[in-house]
Amino acid sequence: MRFSIRSTVPLLVLIPGLASACWEQAAKKHNVPTVLLLAIADTESGMNPAAVNNSHVRRTKTVDIGYMQVNSDPRVLRNLGVSKQDLFEPCTNINAGARILSEKIARHGYTWEAVGAYNAACVAMTAEQCLRTRMRYAWRVYRSLMRRLAPSQPESTWLAAAAPLYSVSLRSTTPPSRAELKWAQAR
Repeated sequence: MRFSIRSTVPLLVLIPGLASACWEQAAKKHNVPTVLLLAIADTESGMNPAAVNNSHVRRTKTVDIGYMQVNSDPRVLRNLGVSKQDLFEPCTNINAGARILSEKIARHGYTWEAVGAYNAACVAMTAEQCLRTRMRYAWRVYRSLMRRLAPSQPESTWLAAAAPLYSVSLRSTTPPSRAELKWAQAR
């Protein structure tokens, strides 16, 4: 499903200090909705281009940087073709985040799991922990998406923005079913 830039322009105008062209260009280049990028950036950094999360530096020797909280792992940087310092440039950071999201969508389909995978690689988790972590994060992004769209857009716009992602249930308190766990373990 394609999304109209027209539906996100009023949203972009409400975000002072941002170069809306960066969001739109990255979304178009990587075929992801601008509004979803904005919701992820809001969830990740609170829309702070200078945000640095070093809460896991002792464990991973990496930090998360900028709007999209792109990880500074050398393998991630090499894959993106950027340096750690490049991630402090807002447009580069937005583009990197859009590419990562696009790669997650390519792997997991256009689902909430892909959104959750943006935040949780699940390297050291059981399948159940991974699914719970990803769904918890996806719920946070969904709530941000609704906060951003619901007040300023007609209901049909925000439903259309989230519609492709509705194929995965966002159950925040219900444990995953055996089928979901089996599916997650197979990934």
